[in-house]
Amino acid sequence: MKAKSILARVLTIISICIVIPACSQRIASSIEKAENFSFVDRITPERIKKLDFKKTEYCPPKKKVCISYYYGSPLDENNLSYSVTLNRGERENIVKINLNRNSLDRSYFGTVVLLHGFRTSKEFMLDSALYFRFLGFQVIVPDLLGHGDTGGRRKYGVDDSQYISALIDNLIEEGTIKGGKIYIVGSSMGALTASHISTLRSDISGIILLAPMLQFDEAVYNYAKIDHPILSRIIPERDIRNGAILALRKSNIDLKDTNIKPLLKSSQTPTLLILSDSDQISPYASYKQLKKDNIEIFKVNGRFHPSMNTIGNIEHKAIVKWLNTTQ
Repeated sequence: MKAKSILARVLTIISICIVIPACSQRIASSIEKAENFSFVDRITPERIKKLDFKKTEYCPPKKKVCISYYYGSPLDENNLSYSVTLNRGERENIVKINLNRNSLDRSYFGTVVLLHGFRTSKEFMLDSALYFRFLGFQVIVPDLLGHGDTGGRRKYGVDDSQYISALIDNLIEEGTIKGGKIYIVGSSMGALTASHISTLRSDISGIILLAPMLQFDEAVYNYAKIDHPILSRIIPERDIRNGAILALRKSNIDLKDTNIKPLLKSSQTPTLLILSDSDQISPYASYKQLKKDNIEIFKVNGRFHPSMNTIGNIEHKAIVKWLNTTQ
């Protein structure tokens, strides 16, 4: 039934694009109205409760939208293990962590804020949050605007930065963040938010960007080629990109503000980029030439985009090596 529904929607868009000159508007509407993915296949509410993630919200003054987030304290267990399986067609990614505390050279202290990608939610970041808790950090895992349990219009990773920065200020004021370094970990669209936050604040010790989103029109076109190959061959590329731009305009977002590369080039914040050579939405090749003293790029093999928000054994080695240079 779900496949029939998707096919019907694709055929509707095709017919509109052929019959009337409103293809870009239709694509923009599809982007705006696209439902968030369900997290229950990734992590169940029972497991969230068992892992002692506490859910709460922050309502910024003079704002109509409250930010829903999870808080997790550092873990003192001797072992950490999880396995996440993701499928895309006939392809399968299995991301695993198997760590023993004795294998760590040191323990860490501070706060890690984890930010999810487009059409996902904070729950998609909880395995990675568990990893940072095991290292010794407390974690904050919020929903971005228009995602999960946070209301409001989607802001595509741009204006979200002001809300998350206000959340960090509030956590400092109330004493939840008492000291130690603050890191931001962003996945896909959340990587753009993380980069904007690092330009707003002087107290961010480093950012880790997991498969960072390309400029929004390019990201939408890449996504269309993967998830809607027939549609992307029928509809001209310019119409898909224009649809993405129109969706941004309806949220008062400028396309150039979704381009993460100028932010990274001008930033002095220590930055670790983790990219996959098999990710066709945020490809490694798009970032491999980005060279600065404060930027480190780490390539993983064979991972497609949806799996990149989960940290596995391979990324762990790169992360602790990088963290040690920022502590």
